[in-house]
Formats: sequence, structure tokens, C-alpha cells
Amino acid sequence: MLLSSSFSPWETDSKFQRIYQQIQPFTLVDQYKSYELWQLVEQVRKIPGVIIEVGVWRGGSGTLIAQRARERKIHTKIYLCDTFCGIVKAGKKDNYYRGGEYADTSQNAVERLLRRFHLRDVCVLQGIFPDETGKYITEKKVRLCHIDVDVYESTKDILNWVWPKLSLGGMVIFDDYGFQACEGVTTLVNEQRQKKDRLIIHNLNGHAIMVKIH
Repeated sequence: MLLSSSFSPWETDSKFQRIYQQIQPFTLVDQYKSYELWQLVEQVRKIPGVIIEVGVWRGGSGTLIAQRARERKIHTKIYLCDTFCGIVKAGKKDNYYRGGEYADTSQNAVERLLRRFHLRDVCVLQGIFPDETGKYITEKKVRLCHIDVDVYESTKDILNWVWPKLSLGGMVIFDDYGFQACEGVTTLVNEQRQKKDRLIIHNLNGHAIMVKIH
């Protein structure tokens, strides 16, 4: 697909590029989606609540989010949640994943990366979210949640946990929307489109962004 617009702000954003080049080996999130995360963290700066990422892998995108929050003086707790033993809850609505994929990581590896950037106020939670680790997030409000878990049931459970806590104007970002291997995530997001309390935007980079509007 060829696009007529040549606007590529990520190429000239030196702060983003400096961080992205360092975290790129530790993430499967490409440059386009990483830059969108970079921008969206800024956009929720004045919205109350914590920031959550579920599906951390080796910590690259979570580190990017935390670094951007620090740079923009967003003083909030950031939670990075992962099983660290691969994908869970793959089921009939998922056409590709069977469970256990992306287990080539560890909590220690993510924490080492965070220490390289001297990032504080970041908590890494190991276990299935929200089943096993949701209880450790005691704050009542969420401003942004990045979901990158690849399968229907896991994505649904995370959304159902986050949504009641999401502040007005807060966002849930689905990393895997529209990808051939992630039909379950696309199905889940499309099921939400008729609900009147949310606005859903599909970015051609592969993000679906869900904004709480009332």
C-alpha cells in the first residue's frame, strides 16, 4: 500500500530516536507504533491514573513508555505485566497462536533494562494479568493501558479489568489489531465498536486505540 503523505515525524524527533535505538533490540513493536506510544503518553499527561503495559516481552516498549513519562514529568506509577512464560489463554478465536510463544525473556532481563535507564516508579509484575497480578495494582484510576498479548481471551480479560478503572479521556492501545496472526484481537476490538462509552480508532500501523468518552 502506498500512502500519499510523506510526513514522518519519528525520523526527526531526536529524543525519540535516541531512546528507540537503544530499546529496539528489546521489543517487537516497530518504530511506527513505538512513536505512537511516545506521543500518546504525552497526550494523557493531565489525565489521572497509572500507566499499565500487559505483554512486555523483553521490556523495550515499556521502557520507552516509562522514559517518555519521566521526560514529560508525569509522576505516576507504571506497571509492566507479563507471564514471562509466553502467551496464555489461546483459544478457538485465535488462528495462529497456541500458547507458550515469546517465552524467551525474564523478569530479571526487563528489570536490568530499566536500571540501564535509571527508571524508578516502574513495577514489573510476573504472572497472568489480571488473574494473578491485578490485585497488586491498588490505585483506583488508570490513564493508559498498552495491551500486547496477541490472543482474544487474554485481551478481553485485561480490557474488562481496566475499563472500569480507566479515567475519562484515558486510552487502551491494542498492539495487534488487524494482523493476520492475531485475528482474535481484531475480533475482540470489533465487538466493542457499538458501545457508546468509547471511541475506537484504527491506525494503519496496526494499533487500535480505544478512548473512554463518557
